[in-house]
Amino acid sequence: MLNKYKILFLFILLSNLLYAADGEKKSKQSEKHLNTWRVDGLLANVDSIPVDTAYLNFQNDNHIDKFSISNAYRGNLGSPIQSKIYFDQPIRNEFIFADAYYPYLNQIQSTTFYNTTTPFSSLYFLSGGTNYYEDEQIRFLFTANANKKLNFGTTLDYIYARGEYPKLSAKRFAGSLFSTYDGKKYKYTAFLSSNNHSNYENGGISDTQYINGPIKYPPNNIPVNINGYSNYRQNQLYYNHQYNIGIERAVRIDEDSVRMDYVPVTIFAHTLKIDDYRKKYFEQTAEKNFYENTYLPFVSTNDTASLLVITNHLSVSMAEEFNKWLKFGLTAYIENDYLKYGYLIDSLYNHKDYTNTRIGGVLSKNIGELLRYNITGELTFLGRNAGDVRLEGNLSSFFNLWKQKINLVADGYIRRTEPSEFYRFYNSNHFKWQNNFSKLYNTSIRGTFAIPTLDFKFNLSVENITNQIYFNEKALPQQYNGNIQILAANLKQNFHLGSITLENNAVYQLSSNQFVLPLPELTLYHNLYYHGLWFKVLSMQFGADVRYHTAYYAPSYMPATGQFYVQDKMKIGNYPVMSVYVNAHLKRTRFFAQYYHVNQLFMSGDYYSMPYYPINPATFRMGLTWNFYD
Repeated sequence: MLNKYKILFLFILLSNLLYAADGEKKSKQSEKHLNTWRVDGLLANVDSIPVDTAYLNFQNDNHIDKFSISNAYRGNLGSPIQSKIYFDQPIRNEFIFADAYYPYLNQIQSTTFYNTTTPFSSLYFLSGGTNYYEDEQIRFLFTANANKKLNFGTTLDYIYARGEYPKLSAKRFAGSLFSTYDGKKYKYTAFLSSNNHSNYENGGISDTQYINGPIKYPPNNIPVNINGYSNYRQNQLYYNHQYNIGIERAVRIDEDSVRMDYVPVTIFAHTLKIDDYRKKYFEQTAEKNFYENTYLPFVSTNDTASLLVITNHLSVSMAEEFNKWLKFGLTAYIENDYLKYGYLIDSLYNHKDYTNTRIGGVLSKNIGELLRYNITGELTFLGRNAGDVRLEGNLSSFFNLWKQKINLVADGYIRRTEPSEFYRFYNSNHFKWQNNFSKLYNTSIRGTFAIPTLDFKFNLSVENITNQIYFNEKALPQQYNGNIQILAANLKQNFHLGSITLENNAVYQLSSNQFVLPLPELTLYHNLYYHGLWFKVLSMQFGADVRYHTAYYAPSYMPATGQFYVQDKMKIGNYPVMSVYVNAHLKRTRFFAQYYHVNQLFMSGDYYSMPYYPINPATFRMGLTWNFYD
């Protein structure tokens, strides 16, 4: 495997050296004319993001490490995953089986849109593991502008991760098409994606002695509990289009000249969003010894569930740019959902339909740096979720103080939501439940203070949850009829000494009910590295990083339902995971080599991510990305 990596690296190196100065000049010119952004929700608000050309920490550019500094997963890429940092966890999906795949999903909220003066494409490759159990990923992006207003593009993402432990292999294929049009009066954002994620299920290793016992066993020979298979699919269509009515406003350039700028006054918008979710779990021979119950009289297990959501959103807005004196935007909207649930009753597939209709409004100010805000209020007044309420707001300010740039951000929300239909009713070979849960209440306040010039950022978050739904020790949904408070302090502080940098991220968390909502009290990430420019063209970074969290009763994972459930038998944590790496950036190419979990070679301990699911042993990884600006 190492020979393969050497040949590949030498090929890329020689290609870039031949590209030389002309290519460097062309890349820099192209990057200046490459704008990127994401859209926020059904209103399609634009949130600008920097172009992904970062020189540092390329070894963390994967779905697991980008999601959070600490995660519960099965060890290999493509695993179902849950962040151990509460405020990194996404809002629960109506299709509860989607949550474990969230970081991998190609969907509108994670999609980057482009506007470029020249066609841009990017190729990414990742590989790691032993000769027979490699994790591999290939990503491809292409985007181009037909003219200044119209852009289109496509992405592909393929993962094949065999896993170091038996019956853990995962395969994922995702692709998307996207397009934007930014005209004077008419605009649109279009997005179409398909996600197909398959993974084998082993139920964890059969005995912890295989990891921390006196005899060391090769990972591929460790016995596991079951032989199952899960498949998750999600297709999404998103189309937002807007038409605005505006005026021509005179803008004085100097004493002798005036130009006419078009200013939108009223914006009419419509968004169509369709999500098609499907989840299957299969066992060729029903695993009766692992599961407490097996309800159906068949030899095999073939569970399935689905959800179709069609959302139409209509809005009218008063543009912020129009009013010179009262500079804010105002939006009113009405939204309708059609939901079609699919589930088993015994062995027969059934459907149930619901609708929801809600109204809402947004008061916003997004122009300027001294003060920005967004306040959203929403009420569901018809349908299954009638009575749901959502009130959200954020406030931000950016200013200079004592020659330092200061960022202040505050946000919060109050939510009253109906639990998912799949918490109420579900039927499968190993699990059945029928519940009548009350609405959930979430109240949260968060504040962030940052000094970018000093590489300092501090976030304090507090949330109160009433009627929390969780999966109990039998992996069944249960509602806690009380309040749970979560407090989290997240500190990021980097120190620099010449070419040496020490990155630090510490997260302190408190949960008022550690059984219903368990969290590690302290989570740490440290990264010590050298970074310098060699031969005026080669950016080099090499160093070591470590991840650690205190021991706690971490949730376990239930293969048949794809849910994380509480347990009080096995503590996880108090074990550092250290890796050493080197990153290189030359011309259009970024490359890294990493020895992951290197401390396993000289250190003993329980290196579990969650109960009975150890992380991978010490393994070598490499990856590269190659950008083309023509």
